[in-house]
Amino acid sequence: MDRGNVLSGAAFTAVLQSAVVFLVVLITVGFLTNSYVERTMTGELREDIQARWSLFAADYRDEGIEPLMELIDNAASFSAQGQRAIGLFDADGKSVAGNILARPKADGWHHGALDLVPIASQTPADEHDIDYFYRSDRVDDYTVVVGQRLDRMFLTDRTVFRTLSITGFIVVLAMLSAGYLLSRESLHKLERLEKALQRVSDGDMSARIAVSPHNDQIDRIAGRMNTHLDSLSQLMSSTRSTAAAVAHDLKSPLARAYLGLGRALAQVDAGNDPRAEIEDTQAELEQMSAIFNTFMRLARIESGADGVKFAKVDLRGLVDDLAETYQLIAEDQGQTLIYDRAAGDTMTVMGDSAMLQQLVVNLLENALKHGGEGNEIRLSLDRGAERARLTIADRGPGIPEAARAAVFEPFYRLDPSRRKPGSGLGLALVSAIAARHQADITLADNNPGLRVSVTFSQ
Repeated sequence: MDRGNVLSGAAFTAVLQSAVVFLVVLITVGFLTNSYVERTMTGELREDIQARWSLFAADYRDEGIEPLMELIDNAASFSAQGQRAIGLFDADGKSVAGNILARPKADGWHHGALDLVPIASQTPADEHDIDYFYRSDRVDDYTVVVGQRLDRMFLTDRTVFRTLSITGFIVVLAMLSAGYLLSRESLHKLERLEKALQRVSDGDMSARIAVSPHNDQIDRIAGRMNTHLDSLSQLMSSTRSTAAAVAHDLKSPLARAYLGLGRALAQVDAGNDPRAEIEDTQAELEQMSAIFNTFMRLARIESGADGVKFAKVDLRGLVDDLAETYQLIAEDQGQTLIYDRAAGDTMTVMGDSAMLQQLVVNLLENALKHGGEGNEIRLSLDRGAERARLTIADRGPGIPEAARAAVFEPFYRLDPSRRKPGSGLGLALVSAIAARHQADITLADNNPGLRVSVTFSQ
């Protein structure tokens, strides 16, 4: 697996962008936190220094210079490692008490270095790095300086910075590692998807994409693609079956037409009238033409390119006329057609009258064709809530439940030898017309026989 492809994957890129955002947020929060901590500690130091400076000033006013000098010397002697800087200077700037050797140049609050009495444990470098926060102000002719070393504040700043840096490094490293693993897993899935599609492209219609139980986005896409591949495989299988059925159904009339022309030529050569042979050939060609026309009509209806504009159709009147006609046809074939419909007003549906007539005719023709002599056909039309239902039931052999979906496919026949007459387009045309009218069509067992129900919305 190419590492460059992993690093350029969407998962790793998203994690990398999240890591950059996290670092920006961390730096901002760190800066704000450090500023807040520094302001808080500076405020507390200011209050402490102010309190001690005020104490020394009050002691001077109450007790005089000598007690103040003693107090400052004592306080300076207790300052460990020079943490506290305390100094008392006379009017000439000479140190008279404390651990500060030189008076600051300016009065007021300041940050900076102070010249303190050297401490044995400190190196010159340490002394150079030490800064103080101090107040230097006059009390009569004297100057009182009180300060606090800032190394604790620097140590706090350094600790905060180091903590945030280590935290940020660990979090970003964990995020990038997780992003790399996720990206590698995604790339692995995409490679499996690519291989499966390549197998399909090479003609292996059984190839499917492995779907993991994680059910992530790629898994869901893989599941949908498998569904589409199933549909494609079924469509190709149906197309192959249709092509084979078309070839088989056209082969016989074409062969008979060819033989008929041969016989006609023989009659001509013999000086006889070839009219009968030519008429037989014409009949075979008309049969082929009828199959083509039906199939083309079926294709136009399924694609919606039939150019038909729907209008209100009186379904009851249409079925009444066909029932009257086919009752006579059924009687001629030794069968019975019983028509039953609900009384009342017209049953109006939106559709095309010619298509609907074709639908009913095909169903009645099927019932007559497969019912045989003595067959009883029941044609009924009833109305429910916002729908009209047409039902045709016969006493023929019926259709096995396993084949009821397949009979709506073009050129499908229950007879695998395809020797019985018919094109296998009748029910396919019925299904296409029903779909064009958004009607539901169902096949059921009539015990014995077949019951076909078509339900229209009104």
